Amino acid sequence: MTNERIRALLASNPGQASEEEYGLVRGVVAELAPCNLLVFGVGRDSSLWIDTNAEGRTVFVEDVKKWADYAREHVDRITVLGVHYWTRRFMWSFLRFVPSALYMRSLPRDVLDTDWDVILVDAPRGTRWYRRGRMMSIYTASVLAKRARGRVFVHDCHRTTEAECSDAFLGEDHLVREVDTMRYYAFG
Repeated sequence: MTNERIRALLASNPGQASEEEYGLVRGVVAELAPCNLLVFGVGRDSSLWIDTNAEGRTVFVEDVKKWADYAREHVDRITVLGVHYWTRRFMWSFLRFVPSALYMRSLPRDVLDTDWDVILVDAPRGTRWYRRGRMMSIYTASVLAKRARGRVFVHDCHRTTEAECSDAFLGEDHLVREVDTMRYYAFG
């Protein structure tokens, strides 16, 4: 049933994650469920993560109001927290030297204090040099995952900023697997 669901998701939402990428993340979440799952970014795949972690806690962080509103309206049992990213992709060349500036202190204390078993970084969009980059979400995920001995997935690592941030903050020595443009890191 799940593979069929992923294929239906791919057909209705082309150009996002591949079947193999969805399968990798889903497999780890299902193995650990019920767990604490933090997802940077909402989309048409949000219900897949909630259902895979049905008895666990799943929280989404989103910076685009339109997507947050869409998710709240169309996805049962969803918790979406609004967030603001001040970074732009072109800032990576100097922000890499001050990583503590990237920590998302504006997230609710409950989110920052939770031991997240799995964190999926798929936002902000970051598709152009002048758009919000994923430096903040990757760095924050690294801090939270290291503390909790959790796992982190970073999508779109074919892009230089995502790949370099992941290498710098999550560490190549923690890279478990790379499937298409999805990287999987583990700290425990």
